[in-house]
Amino acid sequence: MIAAAKPTTKLYEKSYLVIEYDAEKKLLIQNWRGFATSAEFREGIEKSVEIFRQKKPSRLLSNTQNSSLVKKEDTEWAATYGIGNMLQNGLKAVAFIISTNAFTQMSVSNFKDQTKNAPFVMQYFDDVEKATNWLLTVQ
Repeated sequence: MIAAAKPTTKLYEKSYLVIEYDAEKKLLIQNWRGFATSAEFREGIEKSVEIFRQKKPSRLLSNTQNSSLVKKEDTEWAATYGIGNMLQNGLKAVAFIISTNAFTQMSVSNFKDQTKNAPFVMQYFDDVEKATNWLLTVQ
């Protein structure tokens, strides 16, 4: 008998963000939805950092496909505070699912510029399955 795949565990849910964790894959998944205020966005990053401290995943999938613009100062904060803390707690790879929204693409591009010298690998995708498969290749 084949064991059923373990589903992800939903750890956080707000109107603008759902965070899930896959213990088997050591994968944290952020599903951003619509607009988040600066305070909401930062709360979501804080929650992600907290989960990294507790569970020590090595992979982050940030799905921005359905999200909206994030202020430049917030993406800079996420790149320094968020990624810095995640790196201290085991982060090795980040996959972004990119939105077709030009404003969201600008936010992700700013994040990329802020983290270009950070010691982790990052790729961009248009599909969750492709992103997950790539993340699973990163040791």
